[in-house]
Amino acid sequence: MSRLAVRADDGRELAVLVDGPWRGRWYWADQLAAMQHAAARYPDGHPAAELRTYTPTETWTEHPVEPGVTGRVWRHHPPAPAATITRRST
Repeated sequence: MSRLAVRADDGRELAVLVDGPWRGRWYWADQLAAMQHAAARYPDGHPAAELRTYTPTETWTEHPVEPGVTGRVWRHHPPAPAATITRRST
C-alpha cells in the first residue's frame, strides 16, 4: 500500500482541483484550506489568489496513479468581473 493510500485511510481527505488555473493538482484538504486562507493576502488577479475561488463538491474521483485512492473534486468559481459604468453625454 502506498504512503498516500495509508494517509487517506487514516481519515485525511484528498482534494483535486479539476478546472481553472490550478487544475490537475492534488492536495490534502486541510492543507488546501490553509493555502486558501493564506491566499487572502494576495490581490485579485495574482495567481495565488485564484486558490480562494475553489470550492468542494460532493463528487469524488480516482487518483490517476494511485490505485484505490480517491479525492474530492473542487471546482473553480472565478469572481464576477467588476461592473463597468458607461456614461453617455448628449
